[in-house]
Amino acid sequence: MWKSLAIQLCRLALLAAATWYPAAQAAEPVTIRLGDLAQSVNGIASGVMVSQGIDKKYGLKVEYSVYPTLDGLFTAIRGKQVDIGFGGWTAFAQFRSKGVPVTMLYPVGRGASLDVLVTKDSPIRSLADLKGKRIGSYAGAAGTATVLLRVLTSKYFGYDPGTSGQLQYAGPGLLPSLLEKGEISAALLLDPLAAKAIASGKFRSIGNLADVYKDKVGEDFLWTGYATNDDFMKARPEALANFVRAWIEAVNYVKTHPEVFVAYGKQFGFDADNVRILQERVNADYVLTWNDEYIRYLGTFARLSNEVMGAGFLDSVPPAAFTTRFVPK
Repeated sequence: MWKSLAIQLCRLALLAAATWYPAAQAAEPVTIRLGDLAQSVNGIASGVMVSQGIDKKYGLKVEYSVYPTLDGLFTAIRGKQVDIGFGGWTAFAQFRSKGVPVTMLYPVGRGASLDVLVTKDSPIRSLADLKGKRIGSYAGAAGTATVLLRVLTSKYFGYDPGTSGQLQYAGPGLLPSLLEKGEISAALLLDPLAAKAIASGKFRSIGNLADVYKDKVGEDFLWTGYATNDDFMKARPEALANFVRAWIEAVNYVKTHPEVFVAYGKQFGFDADNVRILQERVNADYVLTWNDEYIRYLGTFARLSNEVMGAGFLDSVPPAAFTTRFVPK
């Protein structure tokens, strides 16, 4: 009797194990390698996604890595060293137009944290005063922020620093020191470093580029988003849909939990009084709307960019450069 019972229990245990193993395999999270520019505010929502377990909630394991320059990040995106990467939408559209299989999934920022800075005692008061001056940009020659600067100065202020040898490119962490040393007259910078520079009292903004664009063109600007490659999109469509859901939840968490900025501010040397500056700018920057209508109006900036940058830059914006298929319904 006892032998028979033991055999039956053993069979039940084996059956339970056989049932559990496939279920455990199915529950294994999908790893997503997420690439970003070092010292970028994208790290706030990305960090929250991981620290609060939001990625796990959606069956993901997000591995966040940073690159010191945009060129390095874009090389990683094009080379499939990351599954999802942040960047300016014009760069993703340009990649696609050149045959690189990269598609933007969702927007991130409208440019509310994108400023041109000068030293506090500089006589320069506006973008108009930068004609003939050396300008530093963190975004590289073809980065969306650099292109935006060139569009605005060319179309509305009568000069193009890109054609006169006045643009200098450097990592975002180097630009404040170059500005202080007088090696450049102005710096195109992004948060958190732009907010930190302004809060220090050593620097001031002579123009938020998204605001200038809105004033001159009459449309909101879209600055950044995140993209994937076609192979990953075909292999892991459900994971991408879940990543977008996780991103939206992470952004909403950031917007409703100001303590996130306290911790993040400490990481970048903000004192308690100035964290609010970072919080207001970052929360104003987030974009949570993505649809076909939103994509259509990007054509205005694409046309202006092509006129300034010349043939070969966004001669067309391929429809495959963007997708809305992963937006939650």
